[in-house]
Amino acid sequence: MRALYTAATGMRAFQTKIDNIANNLANANTTGYKKVRESFEDLVYQKVGNVGGEEGASPANPMQVGSGVRLQGLSRDMAMGDVSISSNPTDLLIDGNGFFVVESPTGEEMFTRDGHFSTDAEGNLVTQSGYRVAPGITVPTGSVLGVGGDGAVTATSMETGEVVSLGTIELAVFANPAGLEANGGNLFRATEASGEAQRTTPGEDGAGQVLQYALEGSNVDVAEELVGMITAQRSYELSSKVIQAADEMMQTTVNMRR
Repeated sequence: MRALYTAATGMRAFQTKIDNIANNLANANTTGYKKVRESFEDLVYQKVGNVGGEEGASPANPMQVGSGVRLQGLSRDMAMGDVSISSNPTDLLIDGNGFFVVESPTGEEMFTRDGHFSTDAEGNLVTQSGYRVAPGITVPTGSVLGVGGDGAVTATSMETGEVVSLGTIELAVFANPAGLEANGGNLFRATEASGEAQRTTPGEDGAGQVLQYALEGSNVDVAEELVGMITAQRSYELSSKVIQAADEMMQTTVNMRR
């Protein structure tokens, strides 16, 4: 009976791994996506019998049988993705650590690595979901947007050539960025595990610089994910074979008692 339950934990674990790989592959072309890695741990062990020696003797290597595996956690790999060049002046990339700070329509502060921004009807710099980019940048009509490496934003009038300062884009850094909670829409939310956001100027306090006319791609390695999927699939099949073998052994035992 132990083999049935032990193999079942393996099937559940590898099913989770395959589900996670599927999500990574689905986001292979998602701007700013960070791949997720799963980690597993073995379950409790049970001592069985006594290895040699007299009754009550303490064996040098006690016999222990494990009871399977379980998911320990899912961690996000914050390594930087590939850089792609854009012709859109509102496309921004963080070269290094940090996250863009955005504000939801309800006023909640959220964070993203997706710098594929645009302007709304009022000229506000926003995400594709309409979240305003902190600290609030409004681009005048009929002007060309400029963003420096330090996050300084300017607008140059196409009629007069006058340059106007629009503010500075802020970045947020975290003690443990892998602890951020994914919220969908390429957005993250701060948690106790990530620590509080430390808002800073690009290029300071460990934050990267901002590059204009560029986007960060997903850091998913498709070949690596496919190899992992094949390995997980084979391991899943082996666990199912263990269940089949255990079932056949139980069936043989039942038949012997008839």
